[in-house]
Amino acid sequence: MRILTYNIRGLGNSVKWRIIRELIIKEEVNFACFQETKLETIDVRLCKSLWGDDSFEWTFLPAINRGGGLLCVWDRSTFKLIQEHIGRGFICLRGEWGEDGLPCIFTNFYGSCTMHEKIQQWEELVTLKTSFPTYRWCILGDFNSVRSSEERRGSAADSDTYRRDTIEFNSFINNMELLDLPLVGKKFTWFRPNGLAVSRLDRALVSMEWLETWPNCFLQVMSRDISNHCPLILKISTHDWGPKPFRTLNGWLQDPRFKAYVEREWNELQIQGWGAFVLKEKLKALKTRLKIWNVTPHFSLLGYLLFYLNYYYAIW
Repeated sequence: MRILTYNIRGLGNSVKWRIIRELIIKEEVNFACFQETKLETIDVRLCKSLWGDDSFEWTFLPAINRGGGLLCVWDRSTFKLIQEHIGRGFICLRGEWGEDGLPCIFTNFYGSCTMHEKIQQWEELVTLKTSFPTYRWCILGDFNSVRSSEERRGSAADSDTYRRDTIEFNSFINNMELLDLPLVGKKFTWFRPNGLAVSRLDRALVSMEWLETWPNCFLQVMSRDISNHCPLILKISTHDWGPKPFRTLNGWLQDPRFKAYVEREWNELQIQGWGAFVLKEKLKALKTRLKIWNVTPHFSLLGYLLFYLNYYYAIW
């Protein structure tokens, strides 16, 4: 599986067509989502120039006054389209993936620049998802929103407008019961030409059903070239590294205060959201607190000795 998402900032240039085609062929992309085509009409000739051959199907959302615009192109032998839904700034495609015909929903999304319109987009998607709650959902694109201040650097990064946007965006992800795939390669996906501002505006959100089917998926950020956005490719790792090793400090288990500490910290963590999200965030927070607890003076010398004895016994 290779799924491309790319805010291309205009698709009316044959030079861009060539560069995109080379990227699709090199990375063996079988589903591509483009945002900001800035084209009111798109024909099969343009799509073939992007894809490289005739083995594709496509659909698009026209730009309005040369603003916005979406395009989806996919390998017809990999994805079989069943139903298409055009919404406010998004294209939602329901179909079957692969030889096994796995039910999937791909959504190519371009977020509005205004808070009011963003909320309308998000509400429409939440309503749409209730009709297909058990499908493997994947929403890709340029969301024009960030999830935390760490995902944006610039003069307006801490304004009240951005803080509200962050809260509303996280609420949307929770209501959709989706997980945000981490980036591999770069931390940011959008760069202002003068270098004074950068953000992570582009991402892929997937459902638990998706992760249960493809648990080794990741989102690779490619090099920026013909746009101020980086192209991103969702990939599935096929490497089987065997069972993951379980590592712990055995000395912790010898300390009588350890269990009580874990129970207390776990119960004090108050995180809102759906079940899997809460579990993930609480485990992440507990990991950080255990690191702090590990280096505080109350950790017994006996615990450290037991840890190192176990360590040297293991390597010998």
